[in-house]
Amino acid sequence: MGFLMEEIDDGRGHPRRRAPVGSAEARRGGETMTVVDAETVRNRPGRAAGVRREQADATRELLLRTAERLFAERGLSEVSNRQIVEAAGQANNSALAYHVGTREDLLRALSDTHSEPITRRTGELIEAASGSDDPRDHVACLVLPYVEHLAGLGNPSWCARFTAQLATDPVLRDNPMRAPEMEPLLRTVDEALAAHKPELPPKIAAIRRETARLAVLHTCAEQERAAAETGAPADWDLVGVALTDSLTGLLLAPTR
Repeated sequence: MGFLMEEIDDGRGHPRRRAPVGSAEARRGGETMTVVDAETVRNRPGRAAGVRREQADATRELLLRTAERLFAERGLSEVSNRQIVEAAGQANNSALAYHVGTREDLLRALSDTHSEPITRRTGELIEAASGSDDPRDHVACLVLPYVEHLAGLGNPSWCARFTAQLATDPVLRDNPMRAPEMEPLLRTVDEALAAHKPELPPKIAAIRRETARLAVLHTCAEQERAAAETGAPADWDLVGVALTDSLTGLLLAPTR
């Protein structure tokens, strides 16, 4: 008999149907009953699940951003999971484990948030620089993706200081968090620069590459810190130019 019921609005946007007068539904308990539309009943669990997923995603994002800020300001070893949960305003001490996972999962999630767009931009710049005879164009592929990403985060941000913490942590420095897709891109840049580099002993070449990497990470971390403390945004365009010039000289300088 459901198809004979009259549709009404319950005032909250939920379609309902009124049972016909005299029907069993209308007389139940001696009162006139309003019967909820069956489709509405079926859809309610889905809507509730969607709301729960949105809330869980929002909580996870809050925990990640809070962790990144605390790591940047205090250092990785000085921040406990409990401190992250409390700073995020979560009453349940297991919230971080539930929404993110282990400590390594947390660091990986934070790293992935930034490494994915940086890797994508690196690929774009490498393609644009392909065939260029100017070594500076290829060195820029090592600098600008990171600097541009930091510029897009606004002020304050915590990515550069967090990343610098990862680079110098005694446990994590040998377990890099960068996306695996970055490795072939870095080799492409190295191959493009090979024609311009002097012939260097392998140990010296390795030291120069590591110096270049740390120069980018720590210079950006200091720029980010100063911007957060003063409230004045960093001039990331200038930082990109300065680092590209410096790394070009470092990587291509002759040796005695």
